[in-house]
Amino acid sequence: MTARRNATGLGVLLGASLIIAACGPAANATTAPTTTPTSPPVTGGTATEGPSSGLPGFSFALPSFTSDAELEAMFPTQIGGETLQILSMSGSDFMGSGMSGTELGPILQQLGKSPADLSVAVGSTSSISIIAFRIKGVPADQFLNAYMSAAPQGATITDTSFGGKSVKKVVAADQDPTYLYLHNDVIWTVGGSAPSDALMNEAFSKLP
Repeated sequence: MTARRNATGLGVLLGASLIIAACGPAANATTAPTTTPTSPPVTGGTATEGPSSGLPGFSFALPSFTSDAELEAMFPTQIGGETLQILSMSGSDFMGSGMSGTELGPILQQLGKSPADLSVAVGSTSSISIIAFRIKGVPADQFLNAYMSAAPQGATITDTSFGGKSVKKVVAADQDPTYLYLHNDVIWTVGGSAPSDALMNEAFSKLP
């Protein structure tokens, strides 16, 4: 079917989160889903001193986020023999960063929720990225339907399967396919730079 959105619709959730994945491990990653931060969380995307850039005299700052340890714990620890690097943040941090576009605010209002009810988490290796979106108390299919109904026309969504799970394949213009899996109140997205079917099957088989 054709989703009522364009690349700035659901793609905001997918593409913007890949930006989070790119900076996540250095910012606030854990090497296992059950690891919790040892220092108090910082809200509002406050910048902290990041690791060295590898060039003498240069370093860079990365934002600190309020993590969601419960959501992180739903991620697998390894895919394809690589340990996932995991980062999570509150909806307030995500929307405050400017990476979420303009659609999420009205969707949360429509569902009777606020940014504080939203959590976003990313787990990535060198070959694959897994992203989770959760609005507490809202079934994942209700969240997805509300988002799609409010967005302009755009990509196509078809049904497929990986790892024994029913999956939705999302194809937008000039973008690699992204795959969605809905479970309870979490929308899982899996993608990357043309990951193999073996990796896709492993990734989905390890999701809740």
